[in-house]
Amino acid sequence: METAGIRAVASVLGKALSPLSDGVLEAWGASSMLGSNMEDLKLELLEAQAMLHNVRGREIHNPALAQLLDMLRQLAYGADDVLDELDYFRIQDELDGTYHAAHVHAAGCVKDLALHARHTARACVNKLKFPMCLRAARRNDPDEQDGGDKQGFLSGVRLYGGQSKIGSSRPSPDNKTGLQEVHGGCMPKAAHNVGKHFSCFSFLPAADHDAPTGVTGNPNMTEKNEPLQTPKLKFDRVKMSTRILDIIKQLKPVCAKVSHILSLELQNSSHNPAQDIVMNRPKTTPQIIEPKLYGRDTHKKIVVDKIVNGEFHELTVLPIVGPGGIGKTTFTQHVYKQMRSHFQVSIWICVSQDFNANRLSKEIVKKIPEITNNEKDYWSDEERIMQRIKEKRVLLVLDDVWPHHENEWKKVIALFKKEGAKGIMVIVTTRIPEVADTVKTNACSLELERLCPADTMSFFEECVFGDQKPWVDHPELFDVGSKIVGKLKGSPLAAKTVGRLLRNKLTLNHWTSVLESKKWESQTNENDIMPALKLSYDYLPFHLQQCFSFCALFPEDYEYDSEELVYLWVGLDILHCDHKNNRIEDVGLCYLDELINYGFFKMNKNEGERPSYVIHDLLHELAVKVSSYDCLSVYSSNVRHIKIPPFVRHLSIIVDNKDVKDRLSFENYAGNLSLLDKQLKVEHLRTLMLFGEYHGSFSKTFADLFKEATALRAVLLSEASYNLEDILGNFSKLVHLRYLRIKSSLDHREFYLPSAMFRLYHLEVIDLQSAYPCVSSTRNMNNLVKLHHFLVPKYELHLHSDIYGAGKLKFIQELRRFRVRKESDGFEPSQLGPLTEIGGSLGIYNLENVQTKEEANEIKLIHKNHLRELILEWEDKRPNIDPVKEESVLGSLVPHSNLQELCVRGHGGTSCPAWLCENLSVKCLESLCLDGVSWKNLPSLGEMWMVNELGEEYRGSSILPRSFHNLKRLELSNISRLKKWVGNGACPLFSCLEVLTIRCCSELIELPFSHSTWCEAQWEEKMAWFPRLEELVIAECPKLESLPPIPWRTHGPCSADLEQVGTVECLQYPASGPKLRLNIEGKGGHGNVFWNALNFSSLTSLEELNVSLRKGELCM
Repeated sequence: METAGIRAVASVLGKALSPLSDGVLEAWGASSMLGSNMEDLKLELLEAQAMLHNVRGREIHNPALAQLLDMLRQLAYGADDVLDELDYFRIQDELDGTYHAAHVHAAGCVKDLALHARHTARACVNKLKFPMCLRAARRNDPDEQDGGDKQGFLSGVRLYGGQSKIGSSRPSPDNKTGLQEVHGGCMPKAAHNVGKHFSCFSFLPAADHDAPTGVTGNPNMTEKNEPLQTPKLKFDRVKMSTRILDIIKQLKPVCAKVSHILSLELQNSSHNPAQDIVMNRPKTTPQIIEPKLYGRDTHKKIVVDKIVNGEFHELTVLPIVGPGGIGKTTFTQHVYKQMRSHFQVSIWICVSQDFNANRLSKEIVKKIPEITNNEKDYWSDEERIMQRIKEKRVLLVLDDVWPHHENEWKKVIALFKKEGAKGIMVIVTTRIPEVADTVKTNACSLELERLCPADTMSFFEECVFGDQKPWVDHPELFDVGSKIVGKLKGSPLAAKTVGRLLRNKLTLNHWTSVLESKKWESQTNENDIMPALKLSYDYLPFHLQQCFSFCALFPEDYEYDSEELVYLWVGLDILHCDHKNNRIEDVGLCYLDELINYGFFKMNKNEGERPSYVIHDLLHELAVKVSSYDCLSVYSSNVRHIKIPPFVRHLSIIVDNKDVKDRLSFENYAGNLSLLDKQLKVEHLRTLMLFGEYHGSFSKTFADLFKEATALRAVLLSEASYNLEDILGNFSKLVHLRYLRIKSSLDHREFYLPSAMFRLYHLEVIDLQSAYPCVSSTRNMNNLVKLHHFLVPKYELHLHSDIYGAGKLKFIQELRRFRVRKESDGFEPSQLGPLTEIGGSLGIYNLENVQTKEEANEIKLIHKNHLRELILEWEDKRPNIDPVKEESVLGSLVPHSNLQELCVRGHGGTSCPAWLCENLSVKCLESLCLDGVSWKNLPSLGEMWMVNELGEEYRGSSILPRSFHNLKRLELSNISRLKKWVGNGACPLFSCLEVLTIRCCSELIELPFSHSTWCEAQWEEKMAWFPRLEELVIAECPKLESLPPIPWRTHGPCSADLEQVGTVECLQYPASGPKLRLNIEGKGGHGNVFWNALNFSSLTSLEELNVSLRKGELCM
């Protein structure tokens, strides 16, 4: 049993204890039944956690102990489930103001005892299997009625002292709770005794899932088109008490046995696992093992040429980086052999994970020839090294370097920096990109990628056939051999591993078996591919191992988005925040950066797109291997022979297009999926992911398979072509659900979300960005008090603005549209005050309904430290505008200084607010949009001239020292007073500006870069205002006759889009695309002005020019 297994059990124990960390749940459950039970369970869990804490960092190999730890882990999962359910009902009581699960009833202790007794009576009735005619009386239970009509617990049990009578009468008007008076004093004891032996906890159905399927329209709406009310789930404290006692009963003996065996193990085990890894690592040498280097000739030539030509002067450190098994050591051995003759001293050191300067000094000094009769006995190793390399060229290879303390590196490299050392070349091989970035002395580093298919095949042929001609004697093996090579992902070490498996048995059956089973992944020799890759995994801290291992659930070559990964990790509850000021999402991004630095993810970034992240090559197979205990990914090629571990908690099913290519394929796959029910314990599942464009074709199969999956924490449905309850008929029972992500298929434009979602109080992430959601109403979303992210498409922002009482969502990270509604509780400005965790976008609309600056202050923008984007909008068609009031309101809406994007629309005040003008507080702005503002002055964006109602010009803005130096995007729209934006002299203000948009400025006649009579030198000066401009948009500025030079010559391509500007009706110059073209449509009549806009000296690469002028001037 590896230490990781102990850490995994400890992790689950930590999750189970999490609801008890702040005492809130314990206080809520402190009843005569659950209070003591919860305390006992907490003590057992804490004891188990402390026991495992004592053995952290130990390596243990004991099969019997492994089984006991598995048992402990499953019990911890059970404890987590029961405490999580208790927390669910605690939240429900708090939200609804009810006491169905609380220990003190509003009406006093007597009614509390009666309520508890009724829970006990339910248990008795269910255990004794009363006839259905008697159970029918349950529907009169008022506890059941308040959740809806379609509910069913026995309620007509009248309690008289120690007796119970069954009836069906409804509660009298005077007793609306439906509880009868309690006589006698034996009821608490009876309830306690029965509660020990009977259980009856059951969930209520949220809807009739057996209803006819031909119904059309929104299933969440009534016939009157009103939102359906979601029935509440009912709490049964007797069943809950029984479950807790059962877990405690099982925990005690298991913990005792684990503790006893661990104490024996500790007496015989004292090694740290990292030390064991180091001890077992084979030492590399400069001796070449592979005589021929495949696919690396270009890289080798670059390094050799630089050394031969003397490009590496003084001290140069060249890192060679790549994942395990990619061939870094082999490549370096070939370079070392060829280049060592160019150096007077050549040293090869295998560093591995023990990077200790003193140890390395001792090894280095042994490999440098002594200075005859010139060394003193009292010299240290460091002094001997410096004397021996003096005035000599040195080649030093540090092979297999892992992360280390920076001071240790400085001590080693300092030995080669002393006076008299010259031409020192240090080659460092590492699988950790962060190490490469740390040690390199210049921008030069070498990253080894996987081999191309042709080189992989050549190396594979050598590994299998040696000196023999490949395939000559065994042509029948070529096809299956080619398929095996395709699975190796260009890894040289994988080719060596599979070569050893194939070369001694050149038969088609053997090769086919190896292909189908991927047998090379199960090889355990230290020189095989999976042990080499797993070494990197074992080095990771446990929290990063967890994050990486869940990637096994995704398809190979999946491109991850950073937010997608972080939000999933949030939903899986595997992110741990050690500091109160750190948000959990920031922790997740740090984890992702660490995994990139360790080489497990690689970032891909295309121009104009968000970066995506992919897993290196065979590391996906590694993720599958290391997570096989918990995670299972099912696809057509493995579904028939897959072995399902007994405790799988996380499942993904991948449907390929070929699985539905014809009816036979579909039926075969559907049948195989149905068989999973016999092996898979779906009630244990915590994660469910469905992938594939046509996986919705199996919705009926999935519905049958997952009908008992009530422990789900995370659900991801990719390319969904069905409604959620079509496959999760028990959706209303998913009380543990944290993460829900739905990506609709392109041909399924309406995805109905059940209203039961608003009763799943543990939800933290709802991601509908790539869906076409149809939700009857989000009014009750304020029930989701733990919600961090509610992500919707841009065209569905009403789903944000319809949330009633948004102030309850204290952890929400983004509220892209909040409408202030006059005389409407739940939509007042003060709702935004508690939302201090917002870190994405906040859009506040209908600000004309904010009446006073006191109301504006209640929004508390200044305290929203993480806010990135802010939109402030006044309705442009409002009947009455009060400039004084609106100016006062905007002046009070002061955002935090870290704000990056700001948009102000429709403000009717007469002045720019001080926090955006003379007392600029938002100095970090990267995007600024001013649309339809009525200001007489503008922010400090340069020399701007305005015009008043009388047509008189005045200066409305100038450049101040404290200004927008980080601005990347600027938009000025519908500013009717703007007359001139003058460019006089150099301006450092817009050195970062990438996008400039000017729209609907009816009086505008001049921009900083536009003038019809400028010479070439003046153009150059004005273009220096915007040296990084990439996109220029000007529209509906009819008086602007002097245009900017097209194309704009900056450091890179800049697109231009002009429409209804002066004499130009349309000018389009896209800077990217298959063909560089310029399209112009003009009014004619002002030829000189028109042609002056074209910067012909920069049009030499133009491939297509289309010009159309009216009045018959010119048409090309």
